[in-house]
Amino acid sequence: MKFKGTGFLLLMFLVLGGYVYFAEYRGKDDRQKQADAKKKAVNVDPADITQISLVFPDHTISGVKKAEKQWEITDPPGIEADNDEWDLLATNVPRVEREDTVASEGADLSAFGLKDPALKVIAKSKDGKTIELQFGAENPRKIYNYAKFADSNEVFLSPSSWSRIFQKTLTDLRNKKLLDLETDDIDSVSIISGPAELQFKKSGADWLIQKPLETKADAGELSTFLSSIKFARAAGFADARIDGKAAGLEPPTTRIVMHDGKANANRELLLGKSPEPDKYYAKDAGRPPIFIIEKDIPEKVKRPLFDWRDKTLTQVDREKTDQIEIQRGTETITIKKDGSDWKSADGKKLQFDKVSGMFNAIEFDKAKDVIDAPKAPGTYGLDKPKLEVIFKQGASELARVGFGADSKTPEGIFMKATGGPAIKVVSRDVYDRFNVKMEDLVESTPPKQ
Repeated sequence: MKFKGTGFLLLMFLVLGGYVYFAEYRGKDDRQKQADAKKKAVNVDPADITQISLVFPDHTISGVKKAEKQWEITDPPGIEADNDEWDLLATNVPRVEREDTVASEGADLSAFGLKDPALKVIAKSKDGKTIELQFGAENPRKIYNYAKFADSNEVFLSPSSWSRIFQKTLTDLRNKKLLDLETDDIDSVSIISGPAELQFKKSGADWLIQKPLETKADAGELSTFLSSIKFARAAGFADARIDGKAAGLEPPTTRIVMHDGKANANRELLLGKSPEPDKYYAKDAGRPPIFIIEKDIPEKVKRPLFDWRDKTLTQVDREKTDQIEIQRGTETITIKKDGSDWKSADGKKLQFDKVSGMFNAIEFDKAKDVIDAPKAPGTYGLDKPKLEVIFKQGASELARVGFGADSKTPEGIFMKATGGPAIKVVSRDVYDRFNVKMEDLVESTPPKQ
């Protein structure tokens, strides 16, 4: 009987728990949903909204939805729409909240700033329904706006944040994208400033400079440059009185021509004068608007050739390298790979991080200057290098690097690597990584306990 009594109590507990869950927790969720639904001022699916007008006392901005995520500004006409901004407006129309009713039919609307509303939001849906929500003055506490629908004189409160969401300018709602392009589709770039021209050509994953000289380009620089154009947005638009000639766009100060290999078409950005500090006029050659843009792109195209070129010191395959020889005068230090370790010629284990640092210096440091047509090697102290480094795989030489005299401008050391005639200026740190003695590399033996 005692067991039966315990079971009965357990059953009662479960029943009571279920009641609390459904009555309180689930019921609370349902009540919250009902309360939220009551707060919604507008009942419409944003996907069904086909037209939106923002009506201000002195002007109107209207847009019509032409297709999914495609809008057209109809008032004022002839201006491209920012599709994302118009979609956001449509999304926010049914999210507007209403709070307490403060006046019913027959109230003096002028007391609420609603006789001549500061803003009317008019939305039309595909079923022909028109919703006109009017926002008036703020309440004394500046927390709410007085609001009403056009077909009713009932005045209610709406959080001021909703009125501000619809306080959009034409600039906010128009297309501010400079060019429509995909960076991966661009296979050549030309930057033309007067008689000067920089030409780049994509080759696989690499970029090559074709003009004013033929050499490898810095692929990272080109990728960053193209991305800056893809994601650039206008900071503003030229005054209607400014034409192409006045903006320095006929002819342009600089033309950036990017060939889209996928579409077999050019994407062309024109750069003009500076209307104010750190701002420039710009234009997509295929569209009428004259943009005002920040200085980033115009400043990038002014950079010297050196900034665009590949500044890699040399190519060394550390996976293939199994021996390094460092020659300093008559002294030669030989480092050999043994499994995952590096050892001296007499078998002493070397500090892995110091040997790894040699590869890092060659792979990741960048030249401070490149001399493409050097004078005689003696001019740079490279006829008799003060230090030579030879990377080998077995008996085969993979790369050879020689360090010569000091460079004053820019500050560093002249370096010559196999693979071309160019002489480079590198930082002293690169030289110091190799200018070592064997005792500097040998791994120290822990003292006996």
